[in-house]
Amino acid sequence: MRVIAAAVFCLILTKTAIVYGAEDSRSSDLAFNGEDKSCYAVNRAYENMHNSGRYSYTISELQEDGHLKLAEEGRVIDNVIYSRMENGVWDEDRRPIRTPLDADSGVAVFTSCKELGDSQTEEGLAFHYSAHWHRSKWSAAIEIWISKTSGKFIKTIMHYDQGARELLLPVAVQIMDYDRAHAVKPTVPPRCWTLDLETPPAICIDLTSPSPITAH
Repeated sequence: MRVIAAAVFCLILTKTAIVYGAEDSRSSDLAFNGEDKSCYAVNRAYENMHNSGRYSYTISELQEDGHLKLAEEGRVIDNVIYSRMENGVWDEDRRPIRTPLDADSGVAVFTSCKELGDSQTEEGLAFHYSAHWHRSKWSAAIEIWISKTSGKFIKTIMHYDQGARELLLPVAVQIMDYDRAHAVKPTVPPRCWTLDLETPPAICIDLTSPSPITAH
């Protein structure tokens, strides 16, 4: 029965990939040699997420009392990612290419995937998985919720291995939002050659303009 269920899930992911398909592909859309076979469905959903032309996300610390404390938020728009830490200023960077294999080591990002059953979420019914996540020098035990409608990641909870945290959070919760209306380009302050904050007003030299900008 588990084999049949897995086959049905993969068929659902294939169909949703066609319906909600990549606006511009940033991953393989094919199974990689070297990926963990137990993570086939997780890897395809991971690709579906990263192939979304626009989406936004939040990363929060899961505190001991169960509350979430916002640590980072981001908006992914085509080839650019905008992010800010704890409601700070927005920054922009080139959107990274993500695949189920780590670009540096070639090691599978997800291993030891286990299906935990269906789960009801705020976004509707989802497949619930546990796995181990690894990228670069970071690693974590991860729980993953995959939308039954879109075939994409909608939520993850990462318990970082000791000494291998990607963020300064012991437990990080990432929530995805695929509503394009929410992925609006934010106002990004100019990048500075120099910024002296000790002597107000600070002087910022915009990289795109020869005229200094005064920051109060």
